[in-house]
Amino acid sequence: MEILINLISLTASLSLLVFLGERLIDASLRLARAFGVSSAVIGLTVLAYGTSLPEFAVSSIASVKEHSGISVANVIGSNIFNIAVVLGAASIISPIYIKEKIFARRDGLVVLLATFLLTFLAYLGRIEGLTGIIMAGLIAFYTYYVLRHDRAFSGIKSDKGISKIRETVIVIILLAGVLISGNFTVDSAVNLARTAGVSEWVIGATIVAAGTSLPETVVSIFAARRGEFGISVGNIAGSNIFNILWILGFASILNPLTINFSKVYLDIIFLNIITILFYAGLLKGRLTKGEGILYIAIYLGYIYYLL
Repeated sequence: MEILINLISLTASLSLLVFLGERLIDASLRLARAFGVSSAVIGLTVLAYGTSLPEFAVSSIASVKEHSGISVANVIGSNIFNIAVVLGAASIISPIYIKEKIFARRDGLVVLLATFLLTFLAYLGRIEGLTGIIMAGLIAFYTYYVLRHDRAFSGIKSDKGISKIRETVIVIILLAGVLISGNFTVDSAVNLARTAGVSEWVIGATIVAAGTSLPETVVSIFAARRGEFGISVGNIAGSNIFNILWILGFASILNPLTINFSKVYLDIIFLNIITILFYAGLLKGRLTKGEGILYIAIYLGYIYYLL
């Protein structure tokens, strides 16, 4: 009975987390249009960071509560899920053609380097607060560069009909809701792991990771169906960059993260394999249905390994 209660609590809190995250995306999009940025950059920044807020809430709160396993597992599991399942499913539904070559030259490379950085930090076994500050500084610089480059070359005008103040207030309120529901998600996940005899790592890398990645799933699949491949791919690339540099960086600032590399090295291997395949797809400018099936197969292999 206790397991059932905890499972219901986890499902309810994740559902609320996803609902608030989606509302936050809508508000962020309106705010982004007010400043005038392209759809590809919206995918890379506003949508990517917005859809990663559930992961941000879960990992940050888990760090404060000294559950490093959930903080790190949530990011690794989410990043694997984002590429393998979200882009995999999107490319099966509709082959993805990437017109924006800058994705491979700049953003795909940043995803790859961020993944290698996480691999190195996992090998060291700890992410200190100073390292977290550097990681947060890197994504701040990356975001500034992307936005400045887009505003300089896109030629898009800002939407004067949208109230920046009103949308900012809405974003703040929704963010508070995400953080509160994220707290309940962490508590439910930890309780479920303990009562079911399952490690916090497995719960974080599967149920919590998949649940907090639902906003990315909705955005990327619907964008791909509409032919908005820049948004679809940019959302995943930006989310994975944000998950590693900002979420783990910020979480380690709150409380240094400890990583048992002997327990996570296979997860890290899965993450590197799927990220390299993603980068290869960006370089050739398309993701086919066959690659989508391969991505899904890799994820099923990952779940089989975990369970």
